[in-house]
Amino acid sequence: MDLLNEMILLMDKHAARQFKIYSGGESDDIQRKDHYLFDNIRRLGEKYDDEKVFKKLYAGTDKNAWYRLKGRLITDISQSVFMHQHQNNDNMLCFYFTALAYYYESVNAPRVALYFFKKGEDKAKEIENYGLLDVIYSQLTKLSREIPSLNPELYIKKRKENRVLLNRLSEVEDILAVFEYQMNTSQNLAGNTTLIPELLDSMLNEYTKDEELKQSPKVQFGIYFIVSHILLQNKNYPALTEYLVSTYDSFTEKKFFNKSNHQHKLQMLAWIANSTVANRDYQLSLKYAEILNEEMQAFEKIHYDLFEYFYYSIRILNYSKINPEKAISLLQEMSKIKSVQQNAYNAAFALLNLAEMYFTQKHFKQAIFTLNKTYGHDGFKSIDKYVQLRINIGELMIRFDMKEYEFIAYRIKQLYKDYKEFLSKPEAAKEIEFMQLIQKAAESPGTLRKPEFRAEALKYLETYSNEWTKEEVLFRYNEWLEMKL
Repeated sequence: MDLLNEMILLMDKHAARQFKIYSGGESDDIQRKDHYLFDNIRRLGEKYDDEKVFKKLYAGTDKNAWYRLKGRLITDISQSVFMHQHQNNDNMLCFYFTALAYYYESVNAPRVALYFFKKGEDKAKEIENYGLLDVIYSQLTKLSREIPSLNPELYIKKRKENRVLLNRLSEVEDILAVFEYQMNTSQNLAGNTTLIPELLDSMLNEYTKDEELKQSPKVQFGIYFIVSHILLQNKNYPALTEYLVSTYDSFTEKKFFNKSNHQHKLQMLAWIANSTVANRDYQLSLKYAEILNEEMQAFEKIHYDLFEYFYYSIRILNYSKINPEKAISLLQEMSKIKSVQQNAYNAAFALLNLAEMYFTQKHFKQAIFTLNKTYGHDGFKSIDKYVQLRINIGELMIRFDMKEYEFIAYRIKQLYKDYKEFLSKPEAAKEIEFMQLIQKAAESPGTLRKPEFRAEALKYLETYSNEWTKEEVLFRYNEWLEMKL
């Protein structure tokens, strides 16, 4: 994907609005070529045609002007993102203070520069950005030439101490690299949490004698990321839950959590709640969902919007199993939340989950209404083509249950046209065969009771039996077919 396209499609509605205001007001007039290009990329997503817009704006004649327009748009978007986001990102805020200090130093305002270098120092120390601290201490030492009251010895000493920390950080990275390699290469380790502490102790003792370093938050958080990702990749949810709960309790006891790493704490709680859903321990999952919600309130709700979608999703997953009507109510509530509405992808998936819940509860008209609403949503365009196809196949199942048999044949023709490229691939065989089965049943509903059809359907289910266990997406049409036999 083109760099400009990727940057634009990553922006939610709020960020897009901020950019429009920053760049001179909201306007899609073709006279504002930058806005016209921006809006086309956002609206069309993967279907955006670069050549078509080029011809519209420059009559297909001036490529140099076209490239300048795209370059200027990248610059304007970058400046808008930095201006609006640096307060919400600790690393960006560090560089913001440091950049201002450099600017004031360049215009011969050393005291103002000192103020911003010190602001950068405080923030860099808070988030353990030792690399930037090294730069700041170097500049503060030079600045002492301009400010007589500034003692360079202080910052020379700080720089030496910081370099010790930099060396230790390099040692941490070495330890984590070795640990990740051993985790990935040790047979059966990903499925056995009892071996993880054993391997960890052995590796730490081999690569460092520094007890403080072994127990440092940097090392411990690094190990947590590696282990949890490997267990998640292997879908070993019992082991993942056990590891996450013990790690969360350990980090809490050691007081590792703070404002700087609060996002990691929320992520850990979300993972615990999700893994316990996979283990079908719904009450425990709901318990951790509420702990997550409590922690989302901390530090003036610093990461609340980022995790609000996940908090709702976890509860919906649980209630979809133990109280479907409650899940529907939560999905309806979720679709009205500002943080969800501002993310087109999440908003589209909220609608899709609502449509499926209506379907499972046999509220067929509401399911179709919600699906049609989803098809027209901006976020639907960014959903993977395979998932889009499955959603459309889900609609076929709903139409069948509504006895709209004639519509099914018409819709299948549309799907073959709309998803021609994907359906031409070998991996689409499962979807093609299912559409053939449902079309055959729709042409003559009595076919479902005939031995020939049952044999064909059972053969289909058996052929792809290994794939059904891997399905974690919407509309499991194998289960629907089994219920019809």
